[in-house]
Amino acid sequence: LDLKEDWFEDKMDRHMCALRALNYPDLEGVDPLPNQLRAGAHTDYGALTILKSGGPGLQVSKDGDIANWVDVPYIPNAFIINLGDLMQRWTNDKWVSTLHRVVIPPKDGQDHRRQSLAFFANINGDAEVVPIHTCVDEKHPSKYGKITAKEHLMSKHLASMGIEE
Repeated sequence: LDLKEDWFEDKMDRHMCALRALNYPDLEGVDPLPNQLRAGAHTDYGALTILKSGGPGLQVSKDGDIANWVDVPYIPNAFIINLGDLMQRWTNDKWVSTLHRVVIPPKDGQDHRRQSLAFFANINGDAEVVPIHTCVDEKHPSKYGKITAKEHLMSKHLASMGIEE
């Protein structure tokens, strides 16, 4: 992004970050419905998410209007970084938020309980979010107006419940 090393610091000193434990139980004795998912396709709302995955099943789809799902390899003790909607807005769509979902594992007689930890990096609620100056030029005019991080997060949350502002 060609920014100073400390550019983000004053936007994270009163952050609204959250840590969430996710449990996907073993499905032994359960017959999932056709095309049923453990977590439906979505993007995260904030700047980025750091995920400590607890097993296989995560899929991502990038760079297209039609979902093209790719399995994320499960690597024990590794972390996965997903960009969020706020980062996409901040970078004027130069960086795109990660569409992802969790699929049901195959029936293979193994225990497929999946426990993950997700750290949602959310900046200061009163921080103004407007496309970063290095992401805007004649070929890439600003696509977004000013909004605070809290307004952005609340509008995404309300929209997920079918409530439009």
